[in-house]
This record gives sequence, structure tokens and C-alpha cells, in this order.
Amino acid sequence: MMMNKQWRLLASFFCLSLLIPAQAQQTTVTAPAAAVSQAPAGLKPFSAKYQVLRSGKVHGEAERYLKPWGQGFELGYKSKISWLIFKDERHERSRFVLKDGHLQPFYYQLKRWGTGPGRHYELNLDWTKQELLTGKEKAAKPLEWDKQWLDQLSYHSQLVLELAAGKTEFSFDVLTRHGDPRSYQYKVTGEELLSLPAGQLKTIRVERVGKDLDKQVVAWVAPELDYLLVKLWQAEDKVEQFDVQLQSYQFN
Repeated sequence: MMMNKQWRLLASFFCLSLLIPAQAQQTTVTAPAAAVSQAPAGLKPFSAKYQVLRSGKVHGEAERYLKPWGQGFELGYKSKISWLIFKDERHERSRFVLKDGHLQPFYYQLKRWGTGPGRHYELNLDWTKQELLTGKEKAAKPLEWDKQWLDQLSYHSQLVLELAAGKTEFSFDVLTRHGDPRSYQYKVTGEELLSLPAGQLKTIRVERVGKDLDKQVVAWVAPELDYLLVKLWQAEDKVEQFDVQLQSYQFN
């Protein structure tokens, strides 16, 4: 059970979700009408591959991507992990538009299979009707609408936009996979020169902050690569759960 729990934590954040354009089942969700004439810093389309390590050993691989979709963008990932008898494979994506400097997600999906039962989560956000629908059944979620809502993937891109704008502290209203709102806080805590499988890179270190955190999350992004995520480390009760490192990348 502990082994399953540890690797389930991987997808809770790196689900940056969190990678090459997914060829999964198509959806009929239509992007809201919001023109994106030019991708700003931090929203440059890319594809990137990563190694997933634990205790210095490689246990899997992952890919992330950002691509244009309709009038907005799709941010996605896929990962494949194997550890002893435990196997986990998942695909995740978020579709959003950019409006007045803030992302508006309108579709989120996560599909997972491997050891244990499979999972399928969906969120549909209608910004005109101010309506949140959850699951494949598209059940209405009775919540007061929040104009700052982001999903489990889109908040990563929002963080990058704010980093590119020079901010050093961040607060996000994030919907869980079940559509429940949560507040996430992050802070820039320094700069580091990292040696990674992709090479040596100058990075900015960003950490999750707040009281009584159940997980310790540290992410490194490279300003010279349009703030691309190059390393992600997560622990629970100060015990390492995973270490994700950039292996290769391509800007499209």
C-alpha cells in the first residue's frame, strides 16, 4: 500500500500533468471565443521528455507538451512508471485560453491505468454560464463561481506566466480532479546551476509554502528555455517520493 501511495503522489503534481501531443480519445468540447494572437513568454509551444527517479535510480519516463488548441492552448503530459511489481501509466491534459493575463481552463482530463483500478476524471468549465461539470457524466457541481479557478495542470502555466512577469510569490485557486477548490501557495527561493541529463542549466527554484504541508514540493525552471520545467522533486514527511529530471526538449 505504501508503494502505491508513493507513486500516486507522482501524478498529483507532475501531471506537469504533470507530454507529447496525446492521441487519446477526442472530445467534443469547444474552446471559448478568446483570441490569442501571439503566445506570450511562458506559453511557447514545446515538447519535453523526462526521467523519473527515486533514490537515484530511474524507474520511469514522462513527457510534457504545450501546443495551440483552437483559440487557446493544450497543456498535457503522459508518464509510465514501473517499480518492482507496481506499474502506473497515465495521460493528463488541460485546455485553456488566456484572458487579461490570466488563464481560463475549460476542459481537464486525467486517465490512469496499471496496478490497481483504473481512473478517469474530467472537469468542464463554462465561463459564460459560470457552470462547473464533473466526471464523464458531466454532473453539475454546486459551487460559488470563482473567476480565478485553475485546474491541476493549468496552474503550472499560470505560474510560468507570473514568473516571466517578475513575480516571486504566487497563490492559486485550484480545482482538484473531483472539482473541489484548494488554495496553493508557492515562492521563489533562489537560483541554481543544475547538471541534468539534458545538460547544465541555470534555473530558478520554486517551492510550495504554507503551514502544515502534507507534501514538500520543489520545482526548477530555466528562464533561458522560456521557463520550462527542468526538475521536480517531491517528498512526504521529508522522505523523497520522486525526482523528475529533464532529458530532452524541443520548441515547436
